[in-house]
Amino acid sequence: MKAAQSKLRLKKASRVFVASTGQELLEESHWKRGMEDDVVLLVSAGEDFVGTKKEELSPNENSSLDLDALSLGQPVYIMGNKAYIDPLSITQLETTARTLPGIIYAVAQPDLHPGTKFPIGAVFVSEGWIHPPLIGGDIGCGMAWYKTQLSASQVQGDKGRKVAEKLRGLEGAWRTQPDREAWLSETDPSSPTAPPSTSASAGEEWDAALGTIGAGNHFAEIQVVEEVLPGAWQSTNRHGEQGTLRANDVLLLVHSGSRGYGAAILARHAQTSLPAGDPRALAYLAEHDRACAWAARNRDLIALRFLACLEPGDPAWTLGPSDPLAPSSPASHIHAARHRILARRVVDICHNSVERARWPPAAPTDPAPLACTRDVYIHRKGAAPIAPPRLPSLGSESTFALLPLPGSRGTPTLILHPLRTAANAFGAANALSLAHGAGRALSRAKALAVVAQKYEGRAEDLLRGDFVRMDARGNKRGGGGVGGSGGISGGGKVDSGGRDVHGGTWVVCEDKALVWEEAPEAYKDVWAVGDDLVDGGAAERVGWCWGRVSYKVRRE
Repeated sequence: MKAAQSKLRLKKASRVFVASTGQELLEESHWKRGMEDDVVLLVSAGEDFVGTKKEELSPNENSSLDLDALSLGQPVYIMGNKAYIDPLSITQLETTARTLPGIIYAVAQPDLHPGTKFPIGAVFVSEGWIHPPLIGGDIGCGMAWYKTQLSASQVQGDKGRKVAEKLRGLEGAWRTQPDREAWLSETDPSSPTAPPSTSASAGEEWDAALGTIGAGNHFAEIQVVEEVLPGAWQSTNRHGEQGTLRANDVLLLVHSGSRGYGAAILARHAQTSLPAGDPRALAYLAEHDRACAWAARNRDLIALRFLACLEPGDPAWTLGPSDPLAPSSPASHIHAARHRILARRVVDICHNSVERARWPPAAPTDPAPLACTRDVYIHRKGAAPIAPPRLPSLGSESTFALLPLPGSRGTPTLILHPLRTAANAFGAANALSLAHGAGRALSRAKALAVVAQKYEGRAEDLLRGDFVRMDARGNKRGGGGVGGSGGISGGGKVDSGGRDVHGGTWVVCEDKALVWEEAPEAYKDVWAVGDDLVDGGAAERVGWCWGRVSYKVRRE
């Protein structure tokens, strides 16, 4: 303000507006939302804004929703408050909700950020219409947690570096196509009592990528549960997944999707919206469900390959190493290995998908549908479902016990317990979904420029587990207590050279562009995102994990 008074020779500069929207910056929250790189501010001595003002929703507007309001089609709910949300992503959300046919409700999760056309971190509820472009090409992309038998001490400090060195042979095709088809089949065909097998195989062209992570923001991370609230956080689903976590458990978090298969499905369906009863919509949903199943099996196979490196003495993981020249294994061996993986799986969620559900949802204690409910399609564009879907494209009234909310490379992953209570209209307010991560604060192009300049000549620092970065408050990156404010507090023990001797995150990434694009500085504060979910009544934060080894890609 003083600079404006001096340079513009204003006697009394008293009002500030954002040039692109006309919004007046009146309080601290306005400044936080309005300020971004290259923003143009207009300063006046009291005069009003001249031009067309764009209506902007407050991040906590419509924060109190009820079933009646939702039934009447209250169109947009924005959950962000503590987490910064780029105004462009809100514009994309509102435009999408207003222009696509059949949209009756849209939710901006606190990790919302701009996409190419549609925002990421959003949920759209439609009636009578399917929108394949909202899901995009990475159909079935999601995350899964698996328990390992490692101890926390085996991945701390410099031991984490040694673990990272063991992670090899994870790129390229896994074994033979008959082996991949066996992995993708629903039942063991060698069992005489097995029902007819349903397969998620997409054909050899796409199955060749099965068991690989992929590019972009996909990763696998070895994490230690640093803190978890006591209690029976346990659920068992139809696959026997166990939702119980304890302090010092060592987990493997896998984030991957359907690789090129989902993009091929989107291309076949002309990237257009479809009436729900149209044969093309039914064909899309059938392929969509297959891609979601393929992506879940992909995450399971990635876990198998990692466990073969992490627990090499376990005979269950002998099929993990890739050997395309080896003869095909009996299907029963493939299925036995997959069953062992499922026994280690804590949870698997898909955050790029569409599912059919009844709307609005009934209370969990009252499974009978409300008289006013109708069939809708919940489109998630980077949003985690709070309940496991029942394919093909049918929703479920149960909820997951635990869900991961990962930050960025080298920052914590929060452990969330989804809620369905009257406070959030039994999950309707947040569209039966949660944020799927911290969400980008910088675009890839901007991160590539800003972070590369910040660490010029020191790219290796971003890959080292003993390198301590500072957050925006000047604190060493560490964990926030479960019961605390969610801020980032001091980290582990630091020696005189500034190295974290307790152990940070060792990163395997041999793609330099990804080193910059996926740096922690390119993402929002995961604690702020988690706080918004808690404050919105959508979840409880019951603990957090710290990554010890993060794997992106090797040039093998």
